[in-house]
Amino acid sequence: MKKIFAYIGIAACAATLISSCGKSNVPIVFDDSNAFVAFNSATANIDEDSKDTLRLAVTLGSVAGLNERISYTVKDSTAKEGVNFTIVDDTKTLTFSSTERVQYIEVVPKADGTYTGDLIFTITLNPSANVNLGASSVCTVKVNDIDHPLTPILGNWTLSVDNYWHGPQSYVMTILKDDNDDHMVWFYNLFGLDGWKGTDTMYYGNVSDDLKSIVIPFGQEMNEYQYNGNPVYLYGFDGASGYDVGSVTATVTFGEKTTINFGTQYGFWWYIPNAGNLQIIKPGITGVKN
Repeated sequence: MKKIFAYIGIAACAATLISSCGKSNVPIVFDDSNAFVAFNSATANIDEDSKDTLRLAVTLGSVAGLNERISYTVKDSTAKEGVNFTIVDDTKTLTFSSTERVQYIEVVPKADGTYTGDLIFTITLNPSANVNLGASSVCTVKVNDIDHPLTPILGNWTLSVDNYWHGPQSYVMTILKDDNDDHMVWFYNLFGLDGWKGTDTMYYGNVSDDLKSIVIPFGQEMNEYQYNGNPVYLYGFDGASGYDVGSVTATVTFGEKTTINFGTQYGFWWYIPNAGNLQIIKPGITGVKN
């Protein structure tokens, strides 16, 4: 109660101060001395073999609009200009006007045919005499490597499952690479609740050298995400009970259609301590790569 009254008292004092000042207040006026330039997004990515040009939007924020030229600097990191990408405009400048307040930096990726891992570089906007830098003055661009050794199993799969509560279901699961381990993948939407949270709602599996098996350990916590402060665990499920130790070995078969089979011994149990079960999938999960 004391805190509530304290807040009311502060608000009342503020109201009194404002009313007493009245007409003597000087309104805040924004003019083009506050003009700024910034990327619309601080990150971007493109596949190295993309036939499209990556267009990075840059906005000059001003009241009336300015006729202004803004330069930018490209800094190599693991990606090298001229080797892994090119910038379409060699002048590395953007020209703005009152009618063209958004301009684009265009990036063309270059495939190298070898596995290098994803590569990055940065582009930094430079201030001018009339324009300041906004919050996103640097954009980090990632050139996605398409030559990853796990490429044959990465991507979308259509799973066929028997849900413990809802019966037969079909939905799309995605297998994603790990940024640091070429023998690890992440399963997104393993339980058919696509978009429940995001890519932090994932579980990992370890891939064999021949890509034909993926071992998924039980008892692992969901990647990063927690539910009301509780970890979300992946358990095995044999049709009656859940297991927090052990694993499922998913078998991948390559052919005209690439398939995945999680076996008939275990399904999966999505479990939250002190909260309950989010989803249970019975043994016999199969899938086809899209």
